[in-house]
Amino acid sequence: MSETTGISWTEHTMNFWWGCQKVSPGCDHCYAERLSERFGREFTTPWRTSKANWDKVRLWDYQAALTGKAIHVFVNSMSDFFDLRVPAEWREEAWSLMCRAKHLRWQVLTKRPGLMAHWALTHPWPDHIWAGTSVESAKYLPRLDVLARVPAKVRFVSCEPLLGPLDLRPWMGCTECHDNDARDTLCACGNLVDPTNGADPRDLDWVIIGGESGPDEVRREMRLEWLEDIVSQCQAAGVPVHVKQDSGRLPGLQGRIPDRLWALKEKP
Repeated sequence: MSETTGISWTEHTMNFWWGCQKVSPGCDHCYAERLSERFGREFTTPWRTSKANWDKVRLWDYQAALTGKAIHVFVNSMSDFFDLRVPAEWREEAWSLMCRAKHLRWQVLTKRPGLMAHWALTHPWPDHIWAGTSVESAKYLPRLDVLARVPAKVRFVSCEPLLGPLDLRPWMGCTECHDNDARDTLCACGNLVDPTNGADPRDLDWVIIGGESGPDEVRREMRLEWLEDIVSQCQAAGVPVHVKQDSGRLPGLQGRIPDRLWALKEKP
């Protein structure tokens, strides 16, 4: 339930519960649903993992404190932390545990940024908890406007499975803006910037890109020009980018991705 993982942008996954509701095309061929079916579980009904699983958080936090090196933990890779079918007390208990485990870097990724932003109105959001949302196609770019309202130190987007071209520039700012002497300048990225007070227009601190994995008969292919373009946007804006995988039967596959792009495994 919570172990070291083959997901290249994190070190551990912690599944406080399994199960979720599909909300957009990125969910269509959900790997978590396929795995749940192998366990004979109904994926649309969340089920809580064991106490022993939850207790691993304290061990990881202790290990990180001893080494002085933060450990990244992807929250609920087999569900969505902000799925409304999850009992409220589970989420409250998990959040409290995450807030106390300050030596870990919690990576909370959701397709429900509106619920995440609402949660942030009534709960503390410490710097060691990162906030992310998934954007699989241009239709879902407005999720980034909502994510920008979450007061996290690190906000990120997962473009996986990447199902179409994306223009992330309005949420990434532009390094050239800070060299502009004009006040209240609208940069080429569409952000209103005041360079006289050091204002930073950036809403995104990290971008993850990946193609869809899964069986050949259902998998949707990521076009390499989409990947190339997003990487170029990130590099122009100075935003760390992590190239996770090509489309393929197995997750983590380099596939058609050129070595120069495959080498991009950056973190904030």
